[in-house]
Amino acid sequence: MKARMAGYFRRLGTRFALLAAVPAIVGFVSSWSAGMGFLLFILAIPAAALILFTYALISLIRGVQLGRQVETPREKILAIAAAPFGLACTLALAWPSLAAGSFGGSLSRLIVNKSQYEAIIRKAQSHQKPDWFAEDEGVTYSVDVGPPVRVAFNPAGMLDNWSGIIYDPTGDVMLAKGFDSKSGRFFGPDRITKLFKGDLVRCRRLWGSYYDCSFT
Repeated sequence: MKARMAGYFRRLGTRFALLAAVPAIVGFVSSWSAGMGFLLFILAIPAAALILFTYALISLIRGVQLGRQVETPREKILAIAAAPFGLACTLALAWPSLAAGSFGGSLSRLIVNKSQYEAIIRKAQSHQKPDWFAEDEGVTYSVDVGPPVRVAFNPAGMLDNWSGIIYDPTGDVMLAKGFDSKSGRFFGPDRITKLFKGDLVRCRRLWGSYYDCSFT
């Protein structure tokens, strides 16, 4: 019976972990392709949620059945509570998993394209009036003339909501701390939130002077 219990817990842990990884995959893909990420978000996330709740219900039934066969109260509680606990942990990890996947995707994109990004930055800094939106060998970018010159690489999103990898030599984009719904204002100063002709919501540092930023 102990071996059966161990096998039940091992299967639960493995399958709940796989389902918890779905948001991370969606976030990673979205960092490379906003269109593909959006498609995955509207298809994969609902499908994963349906599978998650169905599997949790089936596992709860099996846990109750297993609980009737064990001897000690402790084993009964563990068998019955395992599926609800796994469901709760998977749901609690959904948003952190999505954020971690997005961060990992942006960081990997920066690593792959860093030399090209640096060439674009040098070109933007050398022009008195650099192009607002341009493309360089497959890398799209926008320039905020500042000073200092800042560059948003691969800006993509839906309507006014977009994100991109931002080069900011000052690091001041980290002053963007979200939106205050009570006052109707952004927490960051206007000189930062109004960069790139948008509303900068928040940024995460990736590496050096590069940041993963979201606009609305």
